[in-house]
Amino acid sequence: MIQDVVWSVSIILMGALALVFIWVATGASVAIANYGPVIDAAYRLRVWLFGIALIVLIGTNYKTVGELPYINTLPPLPAAAVQPVQVVGQQWMWTITPNTFKVGQTAEFQVTSKDVNHGFGLYDPEFRIVAEVQAMPGYTNVLRYQFTEPGTYQVLCLEYCGVAHHAMQAQIKVTDH
Repeated sequence: MIQDVVWSVSIILMGALALVFIWVATGASVAIANYGPVIDAAYRLRVWLFGIALIVLIGTNYKTVGELPYINTLPPLPAAAVQPVQVVGQQWMWTITPNTFKVGQTAEFQVTSKDVNHGFGLYDPEFRIVAEVQAMPGYTNVLRYQFTEPGTYQVLCLEYCGVAHHAMQAQIKVTDH
């Protein structure tokens, strides 16, 4: 998978950069060894601080980069409480099935793309953004949203996807009964 390649290359490059820093640090301490005990102590402290920073950064990067792609951690809800919604983005349209809901209903948008990355942005009737998620080819992101007011919600693409990006819109109707 591409995420595995990115993860491996990132780790290798970070390791190579760390080795360069270590090489420079060890060479610098030899060059200034004749300047006395205060400078020598400062450089020994620098080596320890660099080692600690290196361990923290490698651990942090391993933890964060190693979890790609992000795992859906939404807690399961009873099937009756959630309306599954299939959302497919493609240049330059959204296919949303179903696209009519009731106030108080929770929609579980299962968002993907047929071609390039898109940004699924959901706007309430007053045109305030209320939810967003990335639409990516070959991957399905899950977004839950509970509709709180009736009206027409707009769906816009939030990531530039080509010359007609501005026209990539859809509507969702929410009724109060």
